[in-house]
Amino acid sequence: MRRLALLAVALACAPVAPAVGLERVAAVVHVHSDLSTGELPLEALAADAERQGLGALLLAENYLLRIEYGLPPFRALTRVVRAERSVLDGGAAAYLDRVRAVQVRHPGVLLLPGVEVLPHYTWTGSPLALEMTVHDTQKNLLVFGLTDPGTLAALPAVHNRQPGVYAWQSVLDALPVLLVVPGILLLARRRRRLRRVGRAVVVVRRRRWLAGGLACALGVAALVRGWPFTAEPYPPYAALGLTPHQDLIAWVERHGGVTVWSLPEARDEGERWVGPVRVAWQTEPYADDLLRTARWTAFGAIYEDTTRFERPGERWDRLLAEYAAGERSRPGWALGESGFHGLSGGQRLASIQTVFLAGERSARGLLQALARGRMYALQRVPTAGLVLAEFSVSGAGVTAESGDTLRAAAGTPLEVRLAVEPDGAGPPEIRVTLVRTGAVVGAWSGPAPLRVVHREVFDGAPTYFRVDARGPAPHRLLTNPVFVRQP
Repeated sequence: MRRLALLAVALACAPVAPAVGLERVAAVVHVHSDLSTGELPLEALAADAERQGLGALLLAENYLLRIEYGLPPFRALTRVVRAERSVLDGGAAAYLDRVRAVQVRHPGVLLLPGVEVLPHYTWTGSPLALEMTVHDTQKNLLVFGLTDPGTLAALPAVHNRQPGVYAWQSVLDALPVLLVVPGILLLARRRRRLRRVGRAVVVVRRRRWLAGGLACALGVAALVRGWPFTAEPYPPYAALGLTPHQDLIAWVERHGGVTVWSLPEARDEGERWVGPVRVAWQTEPYADDLLRTARWTAFGAIYEDTTRFERPGERWDRLLAEYAAGERSRPGWALGESGFHGLSGGQRLASIQTVFLAGERSARGLLQALARGRMYALQRVPTAGLVLAEFSVSGAGVTAESGDTLRAAAGTPLEVRLAVEPDGAGPPEIRVTLVRTGAVVGAWSGPAPLRVVHREVFDGAPTYFRVDARGPAPHRLLTNPVFVRQP
């Protein structure tokens, strides 16, 4: 049975530095510029980040924001498309070049090029029934760490036909092109007709301009709309479940990148009328899908919405417990996700942050910290916030921090140290909660700075510790776990 000894230590005024060799980098994750659906130019965003003292912006420009519907069997010829500005419109190389150019002009803030990918969506209903719904257009993944243009351009996602493959739908889309042949024949051959002129009957030869022109027009339209007739990798007319999302996760991992589930508990819905047809869109919260997929890197845990996934005993703890027990290959790290598009609606660039503890102040250093869970999520106001000055677990002469695994034998005394300090004015009072394997094992309240030591004896079962600190809304700080296992 576990023995608990809790020690609330006096408030400390002197700040505690992060682990030796690690640098604290305040970053905003999931930022859009005018390269896709954002309001502000990338140059303005970089300049604003420098003014606010941010260390990095992790861009998540829309990769391919395109929704379409086509009537069977000739989907390409009859499809209606709604698209917004995306990375693939100008090309992956142009996007990466633009980010590099802005980085040269603003060296004070790191700019990491990433993309927000829609792996798949699904249609239900029919225009014939005058009612249609498109599902899961906001069930997205953020992708970082892919800096080769060819690799970035080839992400497996709905409507991205690189590299091209062919299927039966390719044949059906190409069939209307054959209308050009009878169209040309109708135009080339004059139809012979007899016409009475007074008492005489004359032979009149005329070309069939209407029928021939219409057939040629349809054939050419089919060629233009269907070229190069490659098959849709993930057709939006089929319910494919999470296969496209898992395929994207695996593909990015093979190419050295990282994936982040975006805003998993956000809801998106609405409708509009297109003529007599009611077209609705709907994305339900999909937190359960994080447990149904594997080998993704992180998820948006704190953002400007109500969330439950990261609360003690909820699904993040189930996921972490599976990893601790060896049932899952990746733990799934938490980060703060901004989803910043612009200043409209009261959004601020730095209100939601991810603070990285990086081995080096570079894009590589931040990506390594993201992959290892060396970061914490933060929500704050412009003039005040919280700082995680210390969070570590020690035992048998070894100390581990966020993202680490401490190896200790059963019976080893463990010591958890945590310190939360104010940034600027700071909130007047905070509550710090220590979670061990899904259960709250300690909670302390008071004005920041607040330092706490928690002691217990390791019973040998795989476990982990994590911290959730809150002040008056919107102040919040959420750490990633430290795992403890036997050697």
